Amino acid sequence: MKKTIGILGLVAGAAMMLSSAASALDSSFDAQSKSGTHKFYVWCTGGADSEQTAQGANAKEAQATLAASAGGNCWPVWQGLEG
Repeated sequence: MKKTIGILGLVAGAAMMLSSAASALDSSFDAQSKSGTHKFYVWCTGGADSEQTAQGANAKEAQATLAASAGGNCWPVWQGLEG
């Protein structure tokens, strides 16, 4: 019984590692100039912070899109390129 539980624990742990690897972010300097879905942490004064994504030809374009929609009290900070 203990072996079965141990094996199931290993399988569950491996599955979690694979799912987190699939959603890994590329936060390298070069990733900022790539097109795709960019992830940001949106800091807000007087409101709730959040994590959001935006499509863009590069990180700067995606950041501008989020900044325009987030309002004057929020600023998106780039976290990485998804995928």
